[in-house]
Amino acid sequence: MIADYTEAAVCHVDDLADGQLKEVQVGDTDVLLARADGQFYALHPKCTHYQGPLAKGLLNGHRLVCPWHNACFDVRDGHRLEAPALNGLPTHEVRIENDQVFVRLTTNKESLENPMVTPDPTNGETYVIVGGGGAATFAAEGLREGGFTGKITVLTESQERPYDRPNCSKDYLQGEAPDEWMPLRTEEFYQDYGIDIRTNQRVASLDPTTKQIELASGETLTYDKALVCTGGQPNLLPDVDVNMQGVYTLRTLHDSQRLRELGQSGKRVVVVGSSFIGLEGAMSMHKLGCEVDVVSPEPVPFSKTLGEKIGRLMQGWHEKEGIRFHLGCKVAQVEGNDAVKAVLLDNGQRLPADLVLLGLGVHPKTDFLKSIPLEKDGGVKTDAYLKLADDLYAAGDIAHYPTPDGSERIEHWKVAGVQGYVAGLNMAGREQPYHEVPFFWTNQLGKRINYVGHADHFDDIIYDGDPQTDESFLAFYVQENQIKAAAGLKRDQDIIAIRELMQAGRMPSVDEVRQGVNWVDRLKEV
Repeated sequence: MIADYTEAAVCHVDDLADGQLKEVQVGDTDVLLARADGQFYALHPKCTHYQGPLAKGLLNGHRLVCPWHNACFDVRDGHRLEAPALNGLPTHEVRIENDQVFVRLTTNKESLENPMVTPDPTNGETYVIVGGGGAATFAAEGLREGGFTGKITVLTESQERPYDRPNCSKDYLQGEAPDEWMPLRTEEFYQDYGIDIRTNQRVASLDPTTKQIELASGETLTYDKALVCTGGQPNLLPDVDVNMQGVYTLRTLHDSQRLRELGQSGKRVVVVGSSFIGLEGAMSMHKLGCEVDVVSPEPVPFSKTLGEKIGRLMQGWHEKEGIRFHLGCKVAQVEGNDAVKAVLLDNGQRLPADLVLLGLGVHPKTDFLKSIPLEKDGGVKTDAYLKLADDLYAAGDIAHYPTPDGSERIEHWKVAGVQGYVAGLNMAGREQPYHEVPFFWTNQLGKRINYVGHADHFDDIIYDGDPQTDESFLAFYVQENQIKAAAGLKRDQDIIAIRELMQAGRMPSVDEVRQGVNWVDRLKEV
């Protein structure tokens, strides 16, 4: 069948220089026009993750990076290069005539999947993925993209197929995202590519010496290769009964559904912890109509991660909405017999409460691993290829992976997705080291702060812009006279350029950063 199409001249060849992006129209359809190495490309203009406007992103060579969450695509064919996007971008035909750029738009566009093989019944190998989050999803697709045609089994404790976990503390919890937004892939997708998602499956033990996995049900599975990506388990308060009615964590889709249901009745909520998940939960419960108090031993939220200036700024955003903070203090007791009545602080203050939300971070979920040494925090140490032992790999929140400075373990969705993808490719026979610069984002009351790199501590912070103005700024975290990380508000292109420079090992010196750098121009010089 011949598809209908619309064609239009969208610009002169001199209107776009190499590395530039421009949104144009073909008929009534918006199209992203890009130029790289003298060639023009036309693509769908919105990121397939959350519909971020790609024209406001950045093009580095053939890498097209979304401004919102740094999903990355190959501008030449639209294929997805990096999480958090799963699908690629539909592309359109481009031709040049009389120095005019013409785009031909077909009407039978569809979201592109990276090329993947389908299972071969004659291949008797079984690869098992333990975990059901972003790392697991990208790993399964990495296996098929890498050419593995055997059986793929995904074991997840969840009742659901892999879903969009970051949304559990944001729009979904606020009741602004429907249920159908949450699954990462359809059931048909998994069937088409022979990916067996087994829900409600808790792994009791995994022994790499025998290559056996024992389930809590008593069933035993044998694998040829396996990936462990079980993520984190919420930290709890000592001496607080998590089974008490009204005490909750926010980690799963079920947690989010239950909290949303309770929050719609206008509860009095005490959030314990000023972590990113804690304040996103506080924000969302307040939007549901709850009264919200936040309790944290930190004197300033996020001060250890982002610094006091940005921490105070973010605290102010929440206080303007009516969220109350009780900082520099701890929970002494959660009062109530069968149900929460109040929270007593160590300074003697008593906060009436119907619901306590624990936002105390997570720790690696690795207690089922046998014969695998654990790090002090409960994580596991991989090699550069994310290999943990013979035919056993690890990815996501549990993985300590090698870096030039030693090793890192990062708890974020994009990192987990990219690690899972790389692990899947390597299990399929590739030899691709993982050396991606970390990226994470947090959405606090409609304001998105993006962060690149990693600094577990810092000696100084260099600011480009003043966080106290709440408009637009960059913050650079200095450790041993090197820029180790950067955070930004409304500086999306700069953050992309900084990450790309970090990735290339071409970050400017601390002195140069102090003097001021045009980050997009600097990237063009690399």
